[in-house]
Amino acid sequence: MIDIEQMFRGFADVCTEVQRRAVELENEPDRRKRLRPFSLKETADILGVSQSHLRNLLRENTEFPQGKSGESGRRTFSIHEIHAAREWLLNSTGNARYRTHRTDGEGEKLQIVSFVNFKGGSGKTTSSTHFAQYLALHGYRVLMVDLDPQASATALFGIHPDTEVNEDETFAGWVRRDDLGRDAGDIAKGMIRDTYWPGLSLVPASIALQSAEYELIGRVRDERPFFRELQAFLSKVGGDYDVVVCDCRPDVGMLTINALVAASGLVVPIPPQMIDFASSGEFFRFMSEIARDFRTSVSRDMLNYDFVRILTTKYKPSDRSQTTIVHWERALFAEAALEHSMVETAMMDSAGILKETLYEYEPVGNRRTYERAIEAMNEVNALIEAELLRIWGRGRLRLRDLEVA
Repeated sequence: MIDIEQMFRGFADVCTEVQRRAVELENEPDRRKRLRPFSLKETADILGVSQSHLRNLLRENTEFPQGKSGESGRRTFSIHEIHAAREWLLNSTGNARYRTHRTDGEGEKLQIVSFVNFKGGSGKTTSSTHFAQYLALHGYRVLMVDLDPQASATALFGIHPDTEVNEDETFAGWVRRDDLGRDAGDIAKGMIRDTYWPGLSLVPASIALQSAEYELIGRVRDERPFFRELQAFLSKVGGDYDVVVCDCRPDVGMLTINALVAASGLVVPIPPQMIDFASSGEFFRFMSEIARDFRTSVSRDMLNYDFVRILTTKYKPSDRSQTTIVHWERALFAEAALEHSMVETAMMDSAGILKETLYEYEPVGNRRTYERAIEAMNEVNALIEAELLRIWGRGRLRLRDLEVA
């Protein structure tokens, strides 16, 4: 007779070993994830200037971050140099387009963007992680909160959820903070980790988050508040950030409801498949019901969002049926549907094997293929960023169109 417990434990160990080897293969010799440098073209795109304008800045301003020139003469820039370049442009031109940090005194409230859907495999972790990294690249102060016990986002940042994350370091620690005998502010700050992405911090996840789910379910039975825990946590730490990005579990449990209540904006990833639309339809029906229940029993101000956007994920433009579905989606969802899609590419698969995002992956071979993939990802993230800028009352022009500082 097969020992099911032992068999599945062995399968889990195999998955852990494969993950460990993939991370170590990419991150020799220090065996920790690190951020690659960015090419001159990538740096120009991130700063919003043309390549020729960036070259002029490098040639004419010795105090402008110069990057590093390799043996082939190819110039690259670290993310620290990109941030310094943006600061130099802001100080030298006074142009507000280079200012990324929000200002509370000007009514620029903390933005909390939750990526949610019922169905697993819809692209929540991929889209939320890429969005958080895009914002960090562009100079925002970002906090990513992993609310999924599967901890895929945590693993993408090179943190092993089984061995490197204690329960108290996840959101579960905040939920059971009354048992820890410490100041709530200290507990909140102790949950946050810096990452190898400057400007991007993480509240990691692990399977221990499941205990928070059970704890919050118990509060429902006892008629105690359960849905404002994430709001309470962010009230302690939100002042240090411009944007919070939440990666939610693939259901609408207690943790996801907390993300829905705390959010100022929602992004709903939907692959262009009929089964995914069926699941998403159930998600939206549930959202309608909880909105009615919350507004009836708690407050009419509950679940008021600055924006809700539908993001097409895993899109293969060469697939005729998917193209038809995307056309229907944009026609029927109207302005709620983002006009660009997260395209499924071989580059995304290659990066995923190494537990990297497109922003971290350094392609070998056909760079043009990679550039098309990153361009599609940037187009999606720029649309969501535009929602934040709209809410903050800002506009942004692209310097590469103006050729001037």
